[in-house]
Amino acid sequence: MDLSRQGRMIFMVLALLLPVVSASCGGGMVNSSGGGTGGTGVGPVSGFGSVIVNGVHYDDSAIDNTNFFDGHGRTKADLKVGMMVMITGTISGATGRADDITILRHVDGPMDDNGVTLATNKLKVMEQTVVVDTTTVFDNVVDLVAVDNLVKAGKRPELEVHGSADNNGVIHATFIHKWSDDLIAGRPVQAKGTVSGLDTGAKMFSIGRKTVDYNALGSIPAGVVNGSFVEAKGTLRASDNALVATSVKLEDATGGQPSGSSAEVEGYVGRVVTPNASFELIGPNGFQTVTWTTGTTTFTDGAGADILAGVKVEVEGVRKVDGTLAATKIEIRQASNVRMESTVTSVSASSLTIFGKTVRVNALTQYEDSRDGDTLFSQSGSHGVHVGDTLEVSAFLDNTTVPASIVATRVERIDAIAPNRHILQGPLDFALSPNLTILGITVVTIPPPGTKFLRADESEFATQADFFAAVAVGDIVKARGNQATPVVIMNADEVRIEPTIDN
Repeated sequence: MDLSRQGRMIFMVLALLLPVVSASCGGGMVNSSGGGTGGTGVGPVSGFGSVIVNGVHYDDSAIDNTNFFDGHGRTKADLKVGMMVMITGTISGATGRADDITILRHVDGPMDDNGVTLATNKLKVMEQTVVVDTTTVFDNVVDLVAVDNLVKAGKRPELEVHGSADNNGVIHATFIHKWSDDLIAGRPVQAKGTVSGLDTGAKMFSIGRKTVDYNALGSIPAGVVNGSFVEAKGTLRASDNALVATSVKLEDATGGQPSGSSAEVEGYVGRVVTPNASFELIGPNGFQTVTWTTGTTTFTDGAGADILAGVKVEVEGVRKVDGTLAATKIEIRQASNVRMESTVTSVSASSLTIFGKTVRVNALTQYEDSRDGDTLFSQSGSHGVHVGDTLEVSAFLDNTTVPASIVATRVERIDAIAPNRHILQGPLDFALSPNLTILGITVVTIPPPGTKFLRADESEFATQADFFAAVAVGDIVKARGNQATPVVIMNADEVRIEPTIDN
């Protein structure tokens, strides 16, 4: 992207990216005066009891159908963990009041033919590449394998995808809802992203690889140029699969926020503009230039040298007159490649123990109860995690501590599982046939058919030796089996090399 385009775009960010509350780590517009302040919180829903977004608990008692905006007829009662939302209202520390809630979705429409690649945990919807990880919430469909099974049956599921795009335009999904098993002709669709290939004569442009035809509109909003961030809605034309637009909206993300406003934004580094000074931040609704100063800007879980294209960051700072964000704090967000599915053996207000491992939780940890449907499910209290609960925990390794600590990004309570259905996933510490070591736990395998050895694409290795020849320390491996000796040993019925998700 050239600098002239960047200059046009830096003012299009803040309405959906800007303020989300923050105290030390959590998310939000900083309120230096101590009282409530107006702001906008954007991010995935992480829990209820209020609506929790980026660690901020928003009182949603004033929200009804007049100030809940969805576009699909849903109401506040239909909100689910993982959905990307924008909340406008008043914020004070870690609490706030929601005046309006808007559901955000990045792409909504049918999958492309042969659109799932299990080896990389990716799928294609409306010609947009989407990647899923251990934190992605699937709604009305079990997981990516279930989606792939529909595709293999010759169907094109209609999917709604929430998330943020990285520097390569890949959408990192926080929530995927299946509307139907197969394509519905004439169903309204949506794509959001950066305009390219604008042809004002032919009245066409592209979002990613999706062609948008706006001839039926006659014109598009003034100011839409290559590099603009827009939302296009319409229907698919059967002859060439183009999106025939019924509306094109130029996303004005400034939100009227004045210079001097405090803000916290989350997104991906698009490119480093000036090494050790500024970078381009890609968020759910566009681009923003972030500046930082050695000795003034503090870093969490990383340093200035870690600011590279494609890295996910959370930035807290002050908005300047020119629209840039001067960072006071930058947090490097880690990928959630750890997954544990087992029974809780102890719990406190700030941690839980599963597989004998202490897992820390924080203000950004998501909670969902698939066992009882308790929307108030949280870490502690009458609706909290209890010893004996079966959980699926998604987490990352915080390597800033010695030894590295495990930090939960998502905690889901599930039904009790069979003795041989426990799951342990993480970076491989050591591999010497017939044993693997994952997160310090020994995983014992035996030759097929005793243990099934799988590649990332679900295909099976012929022998135990072939699997051990293919894996290396640091690879992400998932083991399913029986905790013969909880804490130290697991007997594996199945081991699978998992795709590594960087952020």
